[in-house]
Amino acid sequence: MNYDELTAYYESSHDEKSRLINDKMHSLEYITTMYLFKKYLPGSGSVIDCCAGGGIYSFTLAKQGYEVTAGDLMKKHVDILHSDNKNGLLKAVYQIDVLDMSRFESESFDIVLCMGALYHIMKYDDRQKCVSECLRLLKRGGCFVAAYVNRNAVYINHFNQGSDIEKRRQTYQTGKNGIFYAMDFGESDNLMNQFPLVKITNAGVDGLIYPLKERLNSASKDDFDDYLQYHLASCEQPSIIGHSMHGLYIGRKTDGR
Repeated sequence: MNYDELTAYYESSHDEKSRLINDKMHSLEYITTMYLFKKYLPGSGSVIDCCAGGGIYSFTLAKQGYEVTAGDLMKKHVDILHSDNKNGLLKAVYQIDVLDMSRFESESFDIVLCMGALYHIMKYDDRQKCVSECLRLLKRGGCFVAAYVNRNAVYINHFNQGSDIEKRRQTYQTGKNGIFYAMDFGESDNLMNQFPLVKITNAGVDGLIYPLKERLNSASKDDFDDYLQYHLASCEQPSIIGHSMHGLYIGRKTDGR
């Protein structure tokens, strides 16, 4: 990860705090993620959200009764988390680098959320290190959740926008898309299979939202709700996962490593 480039991106007009709720299109990612959390995560326990961004998942889970520790690499996001935590809903807030979370004891959380780091980690060894460090914090039998970006969806989005042919070819071949890294289909499973994890699910949390942006945002409530029900019913199908911009892996730690 290039910290300066990441800082420039997130310190700009990008608003991670409201990204998932500012229109119908983006809300699919949030709604689907919470649907999968409710479906697969234990109903209570300690959580570390180590790429919390603006805190949408941290605060939602805390309101549901989880004991949530939140953090992010970006100081901007940490400041937002502190500001919004004036009532002490979150147990603690830290500035966190997922490649070194040595401030936390091993096996100290029931659930570890890694909801953004894998979007930006370009080197394979560092992606391994990220997962290893997250699992170090996770108790045996606990749930690990990792979000990632899919390469097919990035290509389709570039094509839909009329992007330069060579640019989209390079992105499809390498996965590198500016400050973002997009995984090839099956790459997330291959990464997680190297660790003591049993896969619970792998899902496409937003499907084809970018080509469907205008249609989704202009849909009536009934029309959108119907599409949402279709999406929730199909989001764990492999045919959906590979063309979803954002993927979500959920696994259970099988031993104490």
